[in-house]
Amino acid sequence: MTGTALPDVVSPSARLAAQAEGRTGDDAGLQDGRDATAFSLRRRFALASLVVITVIAVGLGWMLSRVLTERMLQREAEVTMHFVQNVLSTDNTWLYFRRPDDPLLRAAFLQSMRHIVTMRESVRGNAYDLRGHVLWSTDAELIGQSFEHNAELAEALHGQIVVEADVTEPGQFSKAEHQGLLHRGAFFVETYFPVRDPQSGAVLGVIEIYKIPEKLSSDIHQGLRQLWLACFGGAVLLFAVLYWIVARADRLITRQQQRLAEAQRTASTVELASAVAHSLRNPLASIRSAAELLQDGAGRPEDVRELSGDMIESVDRANRWITELVHVAQAPQLHPQAVDLVSLVQTCLQEMAGELARRHIQLRVEPTDPLPVLAHSATLRQALLSIIANAAEAMPHGGRLEVGWTQTDGLRGVHLSDNGTGLSPEARQRLFQPFASSKVGGLGMGLALVKRMVAQWQGELLVTAEQPRGTRVEIRLPHPPGPVAGR
Repeated sequence: MTGTALPDVVSPSARLAAQAEGRTGDDAGLQDGRDATAFSLRRRFALASLVVITVIAVGLGWMLSRVLTERMLQREAEVTMHFVQNVLSTDNTWLYFRRPDDPLLRAAFLQSMRHIVTMRESVRGNAYDLRGHVLWSTDAELIGQSFEHNAELAEALHGQIVVEADVTEPGQFSKAEHQGLLHRGAFFVETYFPVRDPQSGAVLGVIEIYKIPEKLSSDIHQGLRQLWLACFGGAVLLFAVLYWIVARADRLITRQQQRLAEAQRTASTVELASAVAHSLRNPLASIRSAAELLQDGAGRPEDVRELSGDMIESVDRANRWITELVHVAQAPQLHPQAVDLVSLVQTCLQEMAGELARRHIQLRVEPTDPLPVLAHSATLRQALLSIIANAAEAMPHGGRLEVGWTQTDGLRGVHLSDNGTGLSPEARQRLFQPFASSKVGGLGMGLALVKRMVAQWQGELLVTAEQPRGTRVEIRLPHPPGPVAGR
């Protein structure tokens, strides 16, 4: 509740309730964390990485396949162009492109072209002038024709080597000049390259060669197979290495979480022992005081009866708490149920009445109708007792404790305000941190566990500073769907 009276412990039922939910609140979170980590770190990684690596491998393979095919075809076209250019330059038949009407040049040019088209794997050859007319062709029907919308020819007339690859299919021609090609259903290459003046380098015309390069096609397919095998193997290797790293990291994280859970269970055991002592201190003190008065000798029988009654009440209270602890510890699971918050708070205040009176603390409780909330009765009782006890410790020389109620659309709650020493800025920052306490020897798990416990019920725990001094603690809990259960 205050800077000098932060709760050392939450009462035993709260601790055991947290343990019943998953050994402790933190242990339950760690268990869930291990499950989530195993799922997200292995299954999600495996799925996501497999998709990403596959997309990258396919994209890289497709891109490299295009580059490999285009480079091999381009290299083949350059070799063919240099061969044809050398043949035409050797016998000066390139002049036929300048003087196509010269019969001698025509005869010499045709002789050179017959030599060229006898190259291995060639199936057709065409020669075009600068206007795009066919000067010569292995298909006599094409001579003198011109073909519009031939983008490859236009590029070649501008000095570029153009390579196109396709597959011959019977009755299907992408361009008019494909008419008459051998219908072999085979991969063919169409190459356009310019014929240049050996002296000036000016473009004189274009030679078009059709080939069905079986050897080149075989080399390309073999290269593509090796390329795709390399991409597939690299993707598998990359996935295996990354998955191994993630799986090993997941195992290490799981082991660390298990060790942390064991350490927290050990701390919870120590904390439970402290909580038991804290909860039983008040009834034991009352029993001792009554026993001392009886030992000194009580004067009147009514005094003896009063002291005996106090002892019986204290023993019953301690027995009720111990029984409650046993029930909570033995419960396989703690299910929230409808609880009357007003009645439960009044019961807790009655149990702490002696301690509040001894410290000269004035109590003021706002009247209200029953407020059913959804919570676990035993653990909520112990949380309220812990908050009231810490409020009393914050006012060792007397003070005022006010109890009020809040209702919103989705939550109902109780707030307890004291005018004690208040919270220091450092204590306020560390208020809900595990193992953080301003008390000497305190474990600092009180409000941290209360907050997690309330959060499990879909509620809220708020701690604020009162003015001019003091602390206000508010617990808000959801409405129950059904009738209120008994305490």
